Amino acid sequence: MTRQPDGQNISAHASPGVRPGVLRLKKRADFVATAKGRRLHQRNFVLQARERDPAFEGETARVGFTVTKKVGKSVVRNRIRRRLREVARLTEASAFAPVCDYVVAARREALTAPFDDLRGEFLRALKKINRAGESRPSNLPAGGRKQDK
Repeated sequence: MTRQPDGQNISAHASPGVRPGVLRLKKRADFVATAKGRRLHQRNFVLQARERDPAFEGETARVGFTVTKKVGKSVVRNRIRRRLREVARLTEASAFAPVCDYVVAARREALTAPFDDLRGEFLRALKKINRAGESRPSNLPAGGRKQDK
């Protein structure tokens, strides 16, 4: 925990790259768990989402970003990651479901896409993936198929 000059504490996971009310995913286990949730493919990225149990993990939305080495060298990957973090930071906190983890897996196209298009695509993807989570029956596993008994 770090201390602010006015005496308020802020979470170690909070960072200036994400809007207040939204935390960053940093642990690999959280990324792996989110990969088992819902997934939405877009032109510039893939958005993954997983609902958490608020009793154990809090009620704040968390967002993580990943860019694989297939996308490019570190300079390219970091630039894409910075662009996506800024898109998430500019997105209203109300667009995120409060007890969800989100992972944004970038594609190479995110580097050259116009920033406004990237923002619009991210917002549409959030709305769509949140709607998909609401309509999904709770008795189905993450893959959406019933398991054999």
